[in-house]
Amino acid sequence: MYTFNARIRYSEVDRNGFLSPLALLDYFQDCAIFHSEDVGVGLEYLNERNIAWVLNSWQIDINEMPKFGNEVLVSTFAYDFKGYFGYRNFLLRDMDGKVLALANSIWSLINMERMKPQLISEEMISAYGIYDRLDMEYTDRKLRVYKDAGICTSDKIIIGVHNLDTNNHVNNSQYVHMASDYIPADCLKNRNNNIKRIRAEYRKQAFLGDVMIPYVCANNNKILIMFNDEDKKTYANVEFTLSL
Repeated sequence: MYTFNARIRYSEVDRNGFLSPLALLDYFQDCAIFHSEDVGVGLEYLNERNIAWVLNSWQIDINEMPKFGNEVLVSTFAYDFKGYFGYRNFLLRDMDGKVLALANSIWSLINMERMKPQLISEEMISAYGIYDRLDMEYTDRKLRVYKDAGICTSDKIIIGVHNLDTNNHVNNSQYVHMASDYIPADCLKNRNNNIKRIRAEYRKQAFLGDVMIPYVCANNNKILIMFNDEDKKTYANVEFTLSL
């Protein structure tokens, strides 16, 4: 297991002074990148081979959030590799080891020159190692679109440079950040923003200048935001499960 220590910054908290769910996602993503760097298969290694890890799905389960100034442990490890898929768990714990949040994620290794999946080498598998997966509920990678197709917003999101990462496409966390704007304000009044689970499914990459149209639908305590192109083909789906 790979772990780094962190202290909750003011820039990472919500209006109640607790780590925001979106900052939590960034912690997990950073932890995966730090892990890759420290075992020798990081950004330089990937760039030299014209390959990149592309996220297929997130499932983040939140028990409670740390407060501003709290120290935390952020951890990750790979638990399986199949073909060009990599499977990775994450943990957020307090300094006493209490689990505050945990996550599952599925990644694809992509050849960026051919824009096609590439088999994961034994060298990479050996570098990461394989550990037993977390004891948690594992939801399906694909998000079920509700019977109600959703309300098409009047918004058109034009992808700008600030949305891009080192792979020159919209970073996975950006979709979640954008989706959070469509959670009704009255659902976010309480401590920890009431968000208990975040699921995200990524279907196709969005690049500079692409146009995304959000569709929003609700089902009991779940809110689903679909980001489609102008032909109604989906870039990503993001679902928030709220506490009742």
